[in-house]
Amino acid sequence: MPQPGPFEYPPLENMPYQPFEFPALDDHRNPFQARYTEVGSMPPPPPRRNSAGPLLGVIGVVLVLAAVVAAGLFAPSSSDDTRDTPSTRLALSVPRTTSPPPGTITMPPRTPATTVAVLPGYQGVEVASRGVAYDVPAEWTVDKPGIIRGFEGDSGRMSGTGTTIDGKDYCESSTRTVTFVHRSSQSDPAAAAAEVARRVAELGFDGPEWGRRTSPATPVTTLSGITGQLSETSGTWTPKSAECTSTRFSVYTFAFPGPEHPMLVLTIAADREVDGEVTPELAREIFSSVRLIE
Repeated sequence: MPQPGPFEYPPLENMPYQPFEFPALDDHRNPFQARYTEVGSMPPPPPRRNSAGPLLGVIGVVLVLAAVVAAGLFAPSSSDDTRDTPSTRLALSVPRTTSPPPGTITMPPRTPATTVAVLPGYQGVEVASRGVAYDVPAEWTVDKPGIIRGFEGDSGRMSGTGTTIDGKDYCESSTRTVTFVHRSSQSDPAAAAAEVARRVAELGFDGPEWGRRTSPATPVTTLSGITGQLSETSGTWTPKSAECTSTRFSVYTFAFPGPEHPMLVLTIAADREVDGEVTPELAREIFSSVRLIE
């Protein structure tokens, strides 16, 4: 069963519990699907009685060898399964070309989803799939587009896109801060903010339920004029590593209507009482930068 904690897919190293990040499907879906008949399953051709028999036999052997080479070249494989193991494919020497051969699909390089910030000294985070942006401190790490982060446990999962992290490995097997934009099914922003804060605290921080407290949602208007509701769930938790001195956490959420009318919830999950912590004042400043993008 999944353990409480943050996740990414594929898993990153040195994260508490089981992290995941999930690249966009376009990046790893195999666009080619085909069936290949094994050479050994082909029935032998009927014997011929004309003088061309030996020549045709030689041609048949050449075709069989060509089929074997083709099967070795085009046998389906998973890039994830072979990422850290030697390749078993047949290698051929081919001349270098300045352009890819016809039919080759190339993916553009993926860069962090940054945009111009509205807060001085910050960097902007573009969440193109949700039509919004927000700012985080300049030293935080902004993920590439398509990355999903969140928290999961036996009772479910809470995740989102437009993600950033800060303080990876600031202590053994722990990341200090994670942010993401979650899409909620709630129509009321106050209810959405409180629900996401409570669920992330439950799934992401291994601690007693009685040690968690969710504050009533309060209204917030961003610098761009977006109105929404802010909530915070805070409490105590037990790090997996004795090197981690943080025993408190906060989950800050800001729920607001998105451009397509789903309820969006910008979520900040943070270890507290450590250097570089996200205070309520810093969370409000980040939430004030939320804006729509075209």
